Amino acid sequence: MALRLATAATHQAVELLPGMVRLTGPDPSPADYRRYLRLMARVYGTLEPSLYAALSAPRAPGAGAADQRSPRLAAERISALGLRPKFPALCADLAVHGLAPPAVAPDLLSPPDLNTTLGGIYVLEGSTLGGRVVARRLRKHLGDPLPGATFLDFHGDQAAAHWKRLGLVLDGLAADGLIDPDGVIAGACAVFQEVYTMLATFDEDPPAP
Repeated sequence: MALRLATAATHQAVELLPGMVRLTGPDPSPADYRRYLRLMARVYGTLEPSLYAALSAPRAPGAGAADQRSPRLAAERISALGLRPKFPALCADLAVHGLAPPAVAPDLLSPPDLNTTLGGIYVLEGSTLGGRVVARRLRKHLGDPLPGATFLDFHGDQAAAHWKRLGLVLDGLAADGLIDPDGVIAGACAVFQEVYTMLATFDEDPPAP
């Protein structure tokens, strides 16, 4: 609940970006969708590497962690969710449209601590839940099957259940003192701001052919 409230303003700001309003509005174009895929690939290609690396080899615990076992125990619980990077799915979707993945800058959050990592994972996983909404709207206006929708359908009909499980695990980690809730919130806000900054270039991105 605290994470959702803390990121609500940025979430709303993303939804109100002109390009996102067009994409989810009554008349999205195939070019809008291709541009969206390119930008999402830039987001995930930039942010995922350091976050997933930190999950597989967690660093020293952040403030408020109970002891030196905290990073290992937290990573084990998160790993049990079966999280997988989304960048490969976005690259596959771009290939369907005959597009190459965009060049990505070095990750912006390296080296993230455990709390920043989990906050970032929370934000990126949340996009897969929102992707289901985007997919339904695009299929209504662009047709079904929607070409190149691996990312939007990443968790399929299990998207809501997956999101709920992630929230429960984060709540449990906080309750057990294995993570610092304020640190996770700060990490989520920082990552969401980076997402907003990249998606704000929607109309500046060269239109895909």
